[in-house]
Amino acid sequence: MSMAERMGKARMWMKTRGLRRANGNVEARAGLAGWASVALAGAILVAPTGARADEVVKTFAVTGHAQVHVLTDDGAVRVSTGDVQQVEVRVVYTGYKLDRDLRVDATQTGNSVEVVAKTGTGSWFSFGVRHTSLRVEVHMPKDADLTVNTGDGPVEADSITGNLDVQTGDGHITVQGAKGNIRLKSGDGHIEGQGLDGRADINTGDGHVNIQGRFDALNIRTGDGSVTARAEKGSTVSSSWNIHTGDGSVDLELPGEMQANLDASTHDGRISLGIPVMVEGTFSSTKIFGKMNGGGQAIIVRTGDGSIRLNKV
Repeated sequence: MSMAERMGKARMWMKTRGLRRANGNVEARAGLAGWASVALAGAILVAPTGARADEVVKTFAVTGHAQVHVLTDDGAVRVSTGDVQQVEVRVVYTGYKLDRDLRVDATQTGNSVEVVAKTGTGSWFSFGVRHTSLRVEVHMPKDADLTVNTGDGPVEADSITGNLDVQTGDGHITVQGAKGNIRLKSGDGHIEGQGLDGRADINTGDGHVNIQGRFDALNIRTGDGSVTARAEKGSTVSSSWNIHTGDGSVDLELPGEMQANLDASTHDGRISLGIPVMVEGTFSSTKIFGKMNGGGQAIIVRTGDGSIRLNKV
């Protein structure tokens, strides 16, 4: 036997002895790591490479002013409208088993259509990583009332002429065009609305708010985020407007002819005025009270931390 062969065997003998002196701990760890590698490899092998989307599709004919209600506990909602006399519903899902851990119901009573898509824990089991998604798509008449409630997911809606009530526990809300009583609420997510017309109530626990439209009443509240609001000409302060953010700046644009009492203050920031206001009492860079065009109902603006900028449209 050559010298190199004898040295190789000696090194192998010493490594083996070293492992044995560890009282089995090294071997045990190596064994567990081996099993973990096998298990991981098995999981990767059985995991689907591309989950196929399934869907439930239903269509309901309506006449006159429709009422559409969408309820889901975990899914995104997308609503579009057109000059149609029917409500088309499509529920698209992956990773769920219909009627096991996903229930989809779409029913009609007169001109009222209700869509329910709810998930559950289910009783079936699959190896590997389970990827799930759920989306509710609705195409409906423009002339309709719409109510959407999702526990977790974004909501998008376009061109609604009727009352609009949208709530999500966690997700952003985007509205492009709505006329009527408008209520948008998110537990955690930004809210954006363009082309709004009517009475608007906007509320998010955490996220910025950006809205534009003609308003008869306006209430905006965010726990943490900036507020940008543009009230177009024709807006009226028929009742008090309230705009509040716990932490963020406020940019508010108002019509020059609007009649209102302005009450604005910030705990940490500055107020800048780009509109004519007849100041009453004392004022400072962080607090101001005054009248616009002789006064009227109150416009109250508050921020805990941020600047307030008031400008004319």
